[in-house]
Amino acid sequence: MTIILRTSELAQSYLARLKAQIRSQQKILDRTPTLAVVTGSSDAGPSAYLRRISGLAEQAGINLQVVDIAGQNERNFCQTVRELGANKQIDGILILFPLPEEISRQAIIDALPPEKDVDCLHPLNLGSIMNGAPYFEPCTATGALMATEHLVGDLRGKNCVIIGSSPVVGRPLTMRLLDRGATVSVVHIDTQDIKSHCRKADVLFSAVGKARLVTADWIKPESCLIDIGISYCPDEGRVVGDVDLKSVEDIAYAVTAVPDGVGPLTTCTLLANTVKSAFNRAELNFSYPALSQPQ
Repeated sequence: MTIILRTSELAQSYLARLKAQIRSQQKILDRTPTLAVVTGSSDAGPSAYLRRISGLAEQAGINLQVVDIAGQNERNFCQTVRELGANKQIDGILILFPLPEEISRQAIIDALPPEKDVDCLHPLNLGSIMNGAPYFEPCTATGALMATEHLVGDLRGKNCVIIGSSPVVGRPLTMRLLDRGATVSVVHIDTQDIKSHCRKADVLFSAVGKARLVTADWIKPESCLIDIGISYCPDEGRVVGDVDLKSVEDIAYAVTAVPDGVGPLTTCTLLANTVKSAFNRAELNFSYPALSQPQ
């Protein structure tokens, strides 16, 4: 029977360890780690993500400061980000996308101070991932890896295929898999015969955002499917992932649930990066909590 991995309980355990680490250094820190979330949209997607961040931050004992920049032009938006960067009470800055059309994504990323860029968007942080020594862990890629290692353990020598080559997920995930000794292939919109590549995967990561893209004829029997994509289906009134669960049932070894799969672990990583930033500024050693023992 195919395992459907839901991670809410694992996330709670992770955050408890993170909270304990904060408490152990509270006297030296002399304040609570704080994440600033900058938002300019009232869309359902960013709003739902903000609610999840708020709930998990509370569990970890991390302060959340929401900064609404709706109506600001690009210049003022960038200035707000710079001011947050200079604020000694702020440890991490998260920009919630999408942004208004008139605001350049790159301009905002350029305004982010790398040492507070807890979502790993700045070129310096992406470069550190490429170098195999990340300053912060890339959030979604790390959430996907935590789920994978929980399900299959050591990834050394495993054939891993990633559907999607974005700089936010596909590319950092590729680097972190290589750091673990996996053999990695990346397929994308221009790849010829994507299915044939995917059928070779021991672990298949899908980060496309196309509902039920991955069906039984895409996968190798007993493979592990890490579903990073998320899509809203109006006819069903709910979100679904890239993997067609009914199609792969009893063929795949395991599949991560959507939305309760990679998502909570992505947020855990974001919050851990925030604590790491606070510890760095206090010249304290920080260790990312372990998730749990593999299945």
